[in-house]
Amino acid sequence: MTRNEETGQGLADATLARACRTAAVTVFVSTLLLLMLLHAAPAAHAAEVRVVIEDVRSTSGVLRVQVLTATDAGEGPTVAQLRLPAVKPQVRATLHDLEPGRYAARVHHDLDGDGEMATNLVGMPTEPWGVSNDARGRFGPPPFQDMVVEVGVDGGELRMTLVH
Repeated sequence: MTRNEETGQGLADATLARACRTAAVTVFVSTLLLLMLLHAAPAAHAAEVRVVIEDVRSTSGVLRVQVLTATDAGEGPTVAQLRLPAVKPQVRATLHDLEPGRYAARVHHDLDGDGEMATNLVGMPTEPWGVSNDARGRFGPPPFQDMVVEVGVDGGELRMTLVH
């Protein structure tokens, strides 16, 4: 083999090696960018649900919020439990990445911070409370279906006014 043939073969090998390295880097960078985009993208059907609590009259204690799914049979599983600081006159929070569906919420303003709803001798609440849609019951808690809010892909709002 002549010296020119050796040099030509070496040049071809170097060019091929450089092309392989460039292709490997391109695949690596493309994969990394795809993973970053997938991680940053919200779920295909995720929605934001705003929780709004009105008529907060005291900054004592905390607001304990429970958000539940609604089924045809009634109350479904809890999807979120929040402990929010009491701020006059309104408290807002946002739940992210909830699936569109039917939800309900209830709130208890735990004034004394003991984690339980205080009641009088006949079992009526003595601490402020509320439910979504400001549903009200007669001689007891409101019917669960009256509390239900439909949340679409654009999100929704669970609004409650405290009963004092």
